[in-house]
Amino acid sequence: MVEVPTQFGGSNPAPVRDLVLLSLSGAWVLPVLGTAFWVLHVSAAFRTAVTILAILAAPLPALFFMFKQRRRLIACAAKSEEAAAQLKLQLDTVRYRTSRLREELQAADRQARLSHQLTLLGQFTAGFMHEFNNPLAIVAGRIEVLLDERKHDTALCADLEQMLKETRYMGNIAGTLLQALRRERAGEVYEASAPQKALEDAMAALRPAAKSQGVTLMEEIGEAPRVDVPEHVIGEVVRGLLTNALQALKGRDESMIWMRLEPYRTAGARVVARIEDNGPGVPENIRQHLFEPFISSSTGRERLGLGLFLAASLLDMYDGRVRYEMRDGGGASFVIELPPARFTRGQPYHWFAGGTTE
Repeated sequence: MVEVPTQFGGSNPAPVRDLVLLSLSGAWVLPVLGTAFWVLHVSAAFRTAVTILAILAAPLPALFFMFKQRRRLIACAAKSEEAAAQLKLQLDTVRYRTSRLREELQAADRQARLSHQLTLLGQFTAGFMHEFNNPLAIVAGRIEVLLDERKHDTALCADLEQMLKETRYMGNIAGTLLQALRRERAGEVYEASAPQKALEDAMAALRPAAKSQGVTLMEEIGEAPRVDVPEHVIGEVVRGLLTNALQALKGRDESMIWMRLEPYRTAGARVVARIEDNGPGVPENIRQHLFEPFISSSTGRERLGLGLFLAASLLDMYDGRVRYEMRDGGGASFVIELPPARFTRGQPYHWFAGGTTE
């Protein structure tokens, strides 16, 4: 048997009979010519014509065989192309899966690194808060003493009271940040807070910085019930968002920031506040990761940071939420959702019934 190579590099045995018949295919005319010349007594011209016809007809079996071979090879080529296309499709699938696995592996690696960073950050914060609270408590105590000693100096007492307020605020935030980093609900007992007061205090604290930067602050504070979130947590979140907005508006003309507390109309719904600015907004490529650690929406709006992550973590501890929306007309809009407080003596039932008191 003779080995004939195939399309895929293998080999198929070709019968020797086929090769012999192909080699002798033209000899079939010889017996016909011999018989015709021996039996028939014809002229030389006729014999020449018959000979020419026989020579022309001799390759017919070989041509027929080659035609069949051509059809077989075309069929084999078509199958080969189909097999190649399937292999290419399988290869593309393998490449796609490999790419996805590589991306997932890189994401898992980043997440592991981030978890390690947050663990180290939590350990550092725990030690820092301990060292930070001691001098802060001393400062607060000394301010209280000064308030008692200089109680007749009205102007000085007003400044000291503001300093004491800010010092206590810093102490409250210091005690809450560690739990936010650890994603643990605070164990302190607190009263339901008025969101209006928290928003107005945060606006008052940032108003001097806005004025020096030429930014106009607009307040639209509607009537809303108390919320089940500590006042200092709302204040910290709002201050952080206002600070980010001021940073985003640096160097821009006719800059404005709107602080809105939406009027409360639906019983049991969340209390909604909005911090909006007419700045450049947040780039689309980081919107999905805006509230992850080490991502910031400040100017450059791609700088690393913890501000928005801490804001989201603080609210999450008390079943609150913060999200980003694109502002109509350009700019950024951060929406804060706060859970309303349950019915208490200081929380009239009409907030949940949707009515008003006389």
